[in-house]
Amino acid sequence: MSKSKIVLVVDVSSTALQAAVSVMTQYLSHRLYNYPENQIAVVLVGTNNTDVSHLTGKSDHFNNIVISKPLLAGDKSLFDFIQDLPEKYGSDNVRVDLIPALEVAARLFHQEKAKTHWMSENRIMLFTDENGVISSNISYVAKEMNVIKPQIIFKLIGPDLEDSQNLSGNLKEMYNLCAEVEQGEALSTEDALTITRLYKTKKVRQTPTFKGCLEIGGGTKFPVHIVTKIIPTSHQQSLKMCGSTGETVVRDRVYHLKDENQTQIDPDCMNKGYRYGKTYIPISKVDASLMSMESEKELALICTTKRSNIRREELCGKHAYSVIPPPSDSTGGTGLAAFATALRDLDMVAVCRYVKKNDTAPKLCCLFPNVKSYCATLMMIDLPFSNDIKKAKFPKLRSEPLPEQISAIDKLIDNMDLSTKPEFKPSEIGDPSIQRRYQCVAHRALHPDKPLPEMDAANFFNTPKFEGVEDVAKECNQVFNIKIVESKIKKRTAGEMFSPAVMATLR
Repeated sequence: MSKSKIVLVVDVSSTALQAAVSVMTQYLSHRLYNYPENQIAVVLVGTNNTDVSHLTGKSDHFNNIVISKPLLAGDKSLFDFIQDLPEKYGSDNVRVDLIPALEVAARLFHQEKAKTHWMSENRIMLFTDENGVISSNISYVAKEMNVIKPQIIFKLIGPDLEDSQNLSGNLKEMYNLCAEVEQGEALSTEDALTITRLYKTKKVRQTPTFKGCLEIGGGTKFPVHIVTKIIPTSHQQSLKMCGSTGETVVRDRVYHLKDENQTQIDPDCMNKGYRYGKTYIPISKVDASLMSMESEKELALICTTKRSNIRREELCGKHAYSVIPPPSDSTGGTGLAAFATALRDLDMVAVCRYVKKNDTAPKLCCLFPNVKSYCATLMMIDLPFSNDIKKAKFPKLRSEPLPEQISAIDKLIDNMDLSTKPEFKPSEIGDPSIQRRYQCVAHRALHPDKPLPEMDAANFFNTPKFEGVEDVAKECNQVFNIKIVESKIKKRTAGEMFSPAVMATLR
């Protein structure tokens, strides 16, 4: 979703305008932080004036609608405008039909299509309340939205939608509108605030990092694609250097020789140097090209082994990959599924040589079977070479744990069994450091003169609470004789700190 177009349709006559502003602020914070190239427009409906001058063609039948922001890349001024909506339009408004405003939003997509490149996502978000008027032809505007490509994702936010079975009047018409739009959905304000409360990392389009064949020997090859399953998130994805007030800066780097004259050197005349004792051995670009591996792209089976032979600490890769068949190759998919199923039945894994592309360093990897009821694929994780393994010696235990100590730890583990808390899913926990970084950037964008909020990790995720853990923890403290020891820092006078004996050790 690198490029998206979003139109926010805001009913300024809504009694929930302040709540809508809160949702829009959180949503736009996520969008501008992750996708600064997104184009965002704001259409106000229910105003006492009309301004649809950004539309081309006949538009004289639109009343009480203002296109406040056309489809452009968002910036901080968009936040300021959203924040001022309740003060500017809280009392200066009129209740009107919302369907023409949606038609205006659809027309913005139509006329901007010729000006912009391909967009991965189109969204219309309508903010209103349970009294929003839906009286025009719903089918007509739903058809207008459904024909736009990429297909519009429509979100209706505002009304109390807890009881969707017993609706009547305007609420029923709103639900009918969501039903007629192919990707329509209605959300209450509370649900929308919950969804947008926590920062979500940037979504990445699933693109194969490898397209080739899995060679299993004897000339047998299965066509496969390798896609990234797990990848560490970069903390610096939006970090750029700028001036103290946000101005764009340009970095100019120069290089000097370490001599008396500090002679400036052209970057083209520089070579990489490898330390060889106290000297540096320069390696030219020609030498560097000859030093590279001569290898061909491949994923070749070396051997199979019992799964127990691959120790947990040997799974050293930063990434986890899925090995899947090409979408259009059903025969190859059947062969790959048979290979994965056989590995699962035999409780074995495959060790392979993996070269991502020509003339790159080969890697050692392990393929684990991943067989589900609807598919059979392989999971790929890197294995270490001998150079990567660091041996460490551990001292022997001075004494074996006593039976009562083992029993206390058993109780602690049993009391903290995650299977008793199915609602807690570690895979859904966000990185607190990334959440904190986003929180500070969003706060500084909205409040440039206020201090940053205090750090509270509990706001980012809630850890499960287990009953009886405190009593078991106290028992562990008793059997292991755990005590809190306060370190006493001896205060020294200036005369002691700078005595001749101390100063002599610093010379």
